[in-house]
Amino acid sequence: MRSSGVTRRGALGVLGGAALAAAWPRAAGARADARVRLGYQATLWGAPAIVAEEEKLFARAGANVDVIRMSSGKDIRDAMIAGRTDMGSLGATPFIVGAAKGDIVAIAMVAYAGKTLALVAGRESGVKAVADLKGKRLGSQIGSITDHIFQNVIAPKAGLKKGDFQVFNIKFQDHVAALASRSIDAFAGVDPYPAIAEHDGLGAIVVDYQNYDITPVLLAANRPFVKEHPNAVVQFLRGWLMAVKIFREQADRAAEIVWNTFKAQGYTVPLAVIRKAVGRLDVNPDFIPALAPYLTDQAKVLVEQKQIRAVPDWNAVLVREFLQRALAG
Repeated sequence: MRSSGVTRRGALGVLGGAALAAAWPRAAGARADARVRLGYQATLWGAPAIVAEEEKLFARAGANVDVIRMSSGKDIRDAMIAGRTDMGSLGATPFIVGAAKGDIVAIAMVAYAGKTLALVAGRESGVKAVADLKGKRLGSQIGSITDHIFQNVIAPKAGLKKGDFQVFNIKFQDHVAALASRSIDAFAGVDPYPAIAEHDGLGAIVVDYQNYDITPVLLAANRPFVKEHPNAVVQFLRGWLMAVKIFREQADRAAEIVWNTFKAQGYTVPLAVIRKAVGRLDVNPDFIPALAPYLTDQAKVLVEQKQIRAVPDWNAVLVREFLQRALAG
C-alpha cells in the first residue's frame, strides 16, 4: 500500500445489495481524468480505504488514486485545505470546521461509527465508570470528533465539567503505549486501539459511544477538485463502492485485509480482535435522514465555542450527485 504517514445497522437506512451490485463495473473502462490524493485515518475508520487500496479496487474502477495514511481527520482536513490532498475521511467536527472555513463538501459516507469509539481505562487506574475520571489523566486526540463527543457529551452526562480531569493531546495510534507506560489513566479512542488494549490486558472498555452519538464519518472532498474533475470523482466512488460490497458480503475477508495492514505497521494482535473491531463499524455510503440534523446540532456547539461563525448550508455541502452516478454504473 502506498503511504506517506497510519453499528448501528438496519435502522440507519443502508443501501440495498442490488443497488451496490450495480456499482461493480464489469471492466475498468476509461481511465480517470485526474489523480485523486486520498487521506485516510490511521484507525479502523480508514478500513474501507485500506481494503480498496489493497484489493486494487480503485484501479479496477478506472480511477488513479494515491492513498495517504494520516493520524486523524483534523490532519486530513488541514491537508485538504492546504491543497496537499483532494479527498479524505473526516469525523463530524473536522468536517464541519472544514465546510465552514474552507471549501470542503461530502460526496458520500464512510461509515457510522458510534460502536468503534470508547473510553478505555487502565487496569490499575481505578476508573470503572466515566465519573471515576475525576482527578485522573485522559489521553485524547484534541480536535477529533472522538474527543469532542467525550468532552462535550459523555463527560457532562456523568457529572464531569472542564477541569475535573486532565486531558493530554495524544494521537490515536499512541494511546495503547501511553496506557502501558501509565502516563495516562484512560483514553478516549477509536478501534482498533480499544480492542488492542483489551487484548493485551492493559485496559478495559468503560463505555462505548453508541448510545450517545451516531458518529458519522464522512467522505469529504475539496469542492474545486470535484468541480474540475467530476469523472474522476465518479470513478473513485465506483472503486469505493466495491470496498463497501466486501464489507457487507465478505466481512471476514475485509477484517483479514485490515489485520494484515496493521501487522505490517508493527501491531501484534490476533485476527479475532480485528474481526471484532470491524464488526463494530457500520460501513454505509449513504447520507441517512438523521445526518443533517445531527450536523446542525454539532455545528451549533462549535458556533457557541466560537470555532466557526455560522452553521453551514447542508444542502450545498452534502453533495449526492456523484454517489448517485456511481451507483447507476
